[in-house]
Amino acid sequence: MISNKSKLIASAALASVATFSHLSVAQDNSYPSERLNYIIAFGPGGGNDLMSRTVVDILNDYDLYGGQNIVVANRAGGSGAIGYSYVKRQQGNPYVATSTSGNFITTPLIADTDWNYSDFTPIALLASDAMFLVVREDSEYRSVDEFVEAAQSSRIIVGGTGSAGPSRVVASLFSDEAEIRLEYVPAGTGGEMVTALTSGSVEAIVANPSEVAGQIAAGNFRALAFSDAQRSDIYPDVPTFQELGYDFTFALPRGVVLPGGVDADVQEWWISALKEVVETEEWNKYLETNSLSGTYLWGEEFGDYLQETSEVYESTLRSIGAIE
Repeated sequence: MISNKSKLIASAALASVATFSHLSVAQDNSYPSERLNYIIAFGPGGGNDLMSRTVVDILNDYDLYGGQNIVVANRAGGSGAIGYSYVKRQQGNPYVATSTSGNFITTPLIADTDWNYSDFTPIALLASDAMFLVVREDSEYRSVDEFVEAAQSSRIIVGGTGSAGPSRVVASLFSDEAEIRLEYVPAGTGGEMVTALTSGSVEAIVANPSEVAGQIAAGNFRALAFSDAQRSDIYPDVPTFQELGYDFTFALPRGVVLPGGVDADVQEWWISALKEVVETEEWNKYLETNSLSGTYLWGEEFGDYLQETSEVYESTLRSIGAIE
């Protein structure tokens, strides 16, 4: 009879052989030679799902995955925890990929997960998901400086989605940098947040551009500032907080990662492939439709960005008491 210990040793050996086999594939220049499993850590129809399927469609349509099949699977649950945990456990496997989003950073900080950003091989940041400070078009605040001046002498109520999401983080970073106090009121959904501003329940909101694009286009809302390092490609007239003298930036990463331990040749292959993806008309149409800025970082530069973003997020959540 084979003991449980022997079975575990045998399983570990097989896993090592499988990993070595995957790495050898990259080293003999035959990558890709297998089906790719593209895991989406969220349900159908959301922002991460849309970006992931856009990338996969372009890879297929332009035959950028070497003629091999790509299977897309949604593994939703736990604000991304289930899907990302599955990918993390595929250590060394170059035939599994996933897309990052805000929850890729936030979920490990506020929940007990078995992974964080450092457990993955960074491939590419493809778009920045940054935030606007938005007021109604009839607001007395025509600029960020006017907004700050008013906040120095009176209470201003600012809305956003979630009590510990990117809206709250940007509001906190802005108030610290401007040395003002804002009363933050969380909404359950982006629609509720927009309604709060429309009704006058709040004087401003911190919102993703896609959440307020319709109201801006209709002339109902006005964006005062943008939280990314550069101006939005879609809204080039909206200044960044940083260029206005408020020295902070914050954007959540929409990108692609593979499991940790993937061979460097595979990482470079993916970087080259995604550089072709972002040159397509389809990708740029996706950016425009979803009010995203095409922001590109490759390989370890993307890894550094993930680390910096996680550190800023964690520091802010600790300062507002959202985590201990």
